[in-house]
Formats: sequence, structure tokens, C-alpha cells
Amino acid sequence: MNLLNEKKIALSTDEFIGVLALCGYEDVAREASLLKRDMTEEQLGAFAYHVERLLKHRGYWDESRSTQLVQEVEDLIHAVMKAPKKARCVYGQYALIFHHLADGGRIVQRFEGMDHIFTMINGNLDYVEHLIDFYGLPEEEPKEGIAPFKIERELFDSMGTYTDEEMDAICKDEDHPISFRSFLRDFQERHAVFDSITFMFGEEVEEAQRDEPVYLFLRGKSCVWFLDYSFVTEANEIEVYPVEMKEYMKLIAEEELPAWLERN
Repeated sequence: MNLLNEKKIALSTDEFIGVLALCGYEDVAREASLLKRDMTEEQLGAFAYHVERLLKHRGYWDESRSTQLVQEVEDLIHAVMKAPKKARCVYGQYALIFHHLADGGRIVQRFEGMDHIFTMINGNLDYVEHLIDFYGLPEEEPKEGIAPFKIERELFDSMGTYTDEEMDAICKDEDHPISFRSFLRDFQERHAVFDSITFMFGEEVEEAQRDEPVYLFLRGKSCVWFLDYSFVTEANEIEVYPVEMKEYMKLIAEEELPAWLERN
């Protein structure tokens, strides 16, 4: 994919749906476009013509090839669709997807306006930089006295129902550990919204290797609060770990978070 090594490939949602179909992934194209499932033949023809015009304008159209796409775009679609692993990163209403390729390379798919932007990235350092750029760095230096703590599942599930006044009262109550109060303050300021990183696997990956957890975390003012659900079934509680942002993203990129948890 020489084009990706030199510059990005940008596709609108309609173009992305169109090139999926042209590359033989019609079922995926239909799933990606619920509004177009019930199109008439006339409407489908109009849509195909519309996509063709857009792709020609981008310089991605080549009528001499069987898919009618330039080699680089066709290679991109096959690489993305056949990637044995993907990491889907969510920040509020925004998403970023890393496609881990069979040869060890990675393609990052981000969304800018109405476009899907695909770029090849190199190594874990580039991976970490993309993650940090997406989620942003904490505003403050890590606080002293912040340590891991446990929270009962019932209490955790009810936190989203607290009023601001109730939150303020708990955060001011020094009978509660400073870590819990700091976490609760960040939870309040983030409007009870957690971010996540989910690993997804392709069909060719062994079933036993597909049970990768969803990494759920809260970006605080001075750290990332990572939520470990390992003990929910045993003790009905959740362990919460404060982690420095760059360290957390490095653990994600190198897939070392489970080993880090065992050490901590």
C-alpha cells in the first residue's frame, strides 16, 4: 500500500460503502448502511453513479481494473477487512479504530467531519501518540496519596443517579479515602461518561483467543482511572487503579495491561 506510506486515504461514508461493495464485501456494505437496504434498482443505480463521481474526483477510480478502483484503495479495503485484530477506541461520541494487520503493520482509521481517514502507522510509539492525541493528556500533575481502591458494584451502579449536591457532599467528606473522592470528582466532571478501548478479532482467530476484555476507564484531571472488573463475580466489587496517562496508553499499545494488573 504505497499510497498509505506517502499520504492518507480519505473516503466519505458513501464512498466507503461503495468501495466495500466493489471489493466484494456487499454484506458488510449493507450492514454499514441501514438506510440503503431497501433501495429500488433505480435508487441503487443512482447511488452507484453518485459514488463513482465522488471516487473519480478523489482520483481513486480506474476503469481498467476489475474493481474499477485504483490498486492502493483496493489493497486498503482488503487489508482492513482481513485484519485479524482491531482496537476500537471510544471517547464520548468520537471513535478511532486501529486495524492490526497480519504482517504486523497497523492502519488507523479516524473520522474527520464526514470522512473516514486511513493512515499507516509505524510501531508502538506511533500507536501511543495516536492514542494520546485522541484522548488528550490530563490537565494537572498526578496528586500525592492517590492509590488503587475497591468499590462495591451496587455503589458503582448507583453513582450516576447522584445529584451534584450529593456528589459535592461526598467529595468534601474526609471520612472517605482521598482516592475515592478524587475519582468521584472526575466522574462528576466527566458527566458520568466512561471511555473505552475494545479489541475485536477476525474469524480466522482461534475462538479461545477471542475473549479479550473491554478496557473501561475514566480520564481524570491528573490521571486515568482504570476499572478492573475481575472481581465482580467473586466479591461483587470493582477495583479502580489510577494510572499515568502515557503509561496507560503504552500498556494498551503493548498489550501489557493484564500483566501490569498482576504486579499491582
